[in-house]
Amino acid sequence: MHARRLVRTGWVLGVAVLAACPPVEVSLPAPLDRFYFPSALAHVDARDGGDGVLLVASANFDKRFATGALVAVNLDALPTPLPPFGSTPPSAVQVEALRGPEASPDDDAVRIAPFAGQMRVWPLGDGRFRAFVATRSEFQRVHAVDLELGVRGVARLSCFGGDGGRDCGESAPSLTQYEQTTPTGLPRAPGAFGVALRERTCVVNADCGAPEVAYSCRAGRCVTSRGGREEPAADVLVTHIAQADSPLGSQTNQRGYLVRLASEDLTLSPERFIELGPGATHAVAVGARWNFVSGRFLNPEANLVRLVDLSSGQFLSSGLETSFRVAEARGIALSEDERRVFLIGRNPDALLVASVDDPTGPSPRLRVVRGNPLPAGPNEVAVLPRAGRGALLAITCTTAGVLALYDDEVGEVAAEVPGVGVQPFGLAVDLRGAGARLYVSNFQDGRVAVIDVVDLDAPRTARLVAHLGRQQLCLVRPSDPSCAPDGGASP
Repeated sequence: MHARRLVRTGWVLGVAVLAACPPVEVSLPAPLDRFYFPSALAHVDARDGGDGVLLVASANFDKRFATGALVAVNLDALPTPLPPFGSTPPSAVQVEALRGPEASPDDDAVRIAPFAGQMRVWPLGDGRFRAFVATRSEFQRVHAVDLELGVRGVARLSCFGGDGGRDCGESAPSLTQYEQTTPTGLPRAPGAFGVALRERTCVVNADCGAPEVAYSCRAGRCVTSRGGREEPAADVLVTHIAQADSPLGSQTNQRGYLVRLASEDLTLSPERFIELGPGATHAVAVGARWNFVSGRFLNPEANLVRLVDLSSGQFLSSGLETSFRVAEARGIALSEDERRVFLIGRNPDALLVASVDDPTGPSPRLRVVRGNPLPAGPNEVAVLPRAGRGALLAITCTTAGVLALYDDEVGEVAAEVPGVGVQPFGLAVDLRGAGARLYVSNFQDGRVAVIDVVDLDAPRTARLVAHLGRQQLCLVRPSDPSCAPDGGASP
């Protein structure tokens, strides 16, 4: 299928090039001093102001090392500082070192499984957060990693539910654990990829979860206690980009799921899999009532967007594919009032804008407003809200190597930022008053681009101001010496 070839062109090229390299001992630990095929990103504000902390997942896509990695970068303690927000350096600042000499990867880095997809962060209070990362390696795991912030952006990572070790894959549930234990091999979610978080709300304690866990309903929020400290509870919604077949390996009776885990325990059971009919799932946009799920690999039946109500387990097909033809979807986002849904489509590469009638009602209706062409290979999308105006969208365009800014007020791409890097993919946003600082992971050159949009009302102010991390051109040129074969620093 042409869409599949388009999606994977860059990544397959990277693997083919790397296949020519000499064999590497895969028991090597993942490098923690640099990014290695960076994919998922998340930004966390600092407790005492400043640039905050950037969480970066290294996907270890060529399996050169035994695991992937998750690193918390203290942006306020970089040996080479990032440019002040709003400044205009003559060229992008290259920030190669991720930490100062006093910092230790034993505190700010952990290991996860390879092939990280998306990541989301849930605030627990008192400078504590929990990051959730889906990985589509052998066991399709969902990792939970606790982040604790000190003053001046000092960050400490630990594996949630672990025994104190630094490999968080050991305590991460597998979304394919039932494939050999049930007659049909179901339920399972191969290709674990997308993550979204939904705050769990309540009227009484019993609304919050299973009776074996002690919950309190506080001001409409579900709260539980852990280690003597209270934390709000959330539903962790996980997608998967390959369909589940039945029987296993038959390529028949294919279907997709939305997996619903609990932020406070990650316990997995068959009831946690919400079946959504044909078509794999990619990303989730969370609304007040409905969760909007984009669809992957739509042949032979299309499900471009499905709406899921967690309280009932009900899902609705939007039917958008009957009026806007794309081979499959990628990122999805909602406007602040939920009256607009923004969907990234592939083949053709386009942004689909749809209106949403009665978004909190029993049966919302989606109607195509417009379809706009995008630069090649669009993937992730984030809404940059503007008071009293239509949203500004940031969109990573992997094949084109640019970040596109779409202005819904005028209905077109208002700006493109070139020079971002090789295969820009993941996206994280730090809102700064009337502007925003954006972080974009470059999958195949080992860096994160830093882009400032000083005024969201003027998208053309967007500028590339820095690259974070050491460039690793050996990911696309095997003769380049910029990747160290032993997992240590490059010579």
